[in-house]
Amino acid sequence: MKKIRQVLLAMLLSVGVLAVGPAFDAFGETGKPAPGTYRCSTYNVSGAGGSCSKMQPLVLHPDGSYRYSSTRGQWSVQDGKLLLSNSQFWGAGKIVARDTIRFEYDYRGLHHVVTWLCQECGFEAPKGKGESAAGTTVGVSLTLEFDTAIGGVSGFAIVPAEAAASYTHNAALPAGAVQGMAWEAGPTTVALATNRNNKLRSGRRYVVFLSWPRESIPVAVFDLPAVAADYTTTLRATLDGASVLRATAPSVP
Repeated sequence: MKKIRQVLLAMLLSVGVLAVGPAFDAFGETGKPAPGTYRCSTYNVSGAGGSCSKMQPLVLHPDGSYRYSSTRGQWSVQDGKLLLSNSQFWGAGKIVARDTIRFEYDYRGLHHVVTWLCQECGFEAPKGKGESAAGTTVGVSLTLEFDTAIGGVSGFAIVPAEAAASYTHNAALPAGAVQGMAWEAGPTTVALATNRNNKLRSGRRYVVFLSWPRESIPVAVFDLPAVAADYTTTLRATLDGASVLRATAPSVP
């Protein structure tokens, strides 16, 4: 039966009836990004990180239209890429995940890599194996305190502890994980918060990742209590990602 399904899938792909973007396999989606408001998450210019906190949002409407600042046009998807009809410099954007788009383009002799993350895409990740349906989903606000200065951070991901070891930079989120923007609240302090569409199931252990243009590092273990309301706390954090992952590994008798 499995072989028959593979043959049928190949036939559909060959005639263009079905187009599946490879970045969406984990979601079982059609390869299109989720309509919503996308904000710049990371900005890299010829290998150097830059700030994009003041960039205008990119809004993809469900009807196929889009808006960026004063620019209006139509968006479409082709070969796993997002096309914007009136984009002069960006070119086609790679659909990294259902809520993540990356544009790479050259401008004035410099290579730009800009990643956009949807902050208002009201979808839920599928439930993971063994995940309790009885747990309450709550919003979370975290303050991360480091022993050293932190600079250039732009985003975060909070991943269930059991999936943390296999999570990699800009990968599709595991079931039960959330992501968003982080900001520097001080030289050694980073703050982050989930939004109304991205909440965590309470009573579970998570690992907090911070993201830079070229890497994501596990910085803290987060035990979310079995609470029924939004939760705020401060965590000690470290850039020694290996030690964070070791703290989540099962103990050997």
